[in-house]
Amino acid sequence: MTDEPFASTEVVEESGRFVVMLDVVFADGVVRHRLGDYHTRARAELAAKLYRATAEREAGPGWGM
Repeated sequence: MTDEPFASTEVVEESGRFVVMLDVVFADGVVRHRLGDYHTRARAELAAKLYRATAEREAGPGWGM
């Protein structure tokens, strides 16, 4: 495994709402953040796409994305 962190987003359904989760994988473990919840899957998927694009854009040169 590399020492560079890796970020990914996921949409999960919770109590009839769609939640965007951000997972960041480090060499020594994983951190999961709940970013927000939405009424529709389409809005949650769009938000997840935007969060992922932002994570890739703001990642430093050592992030390897």
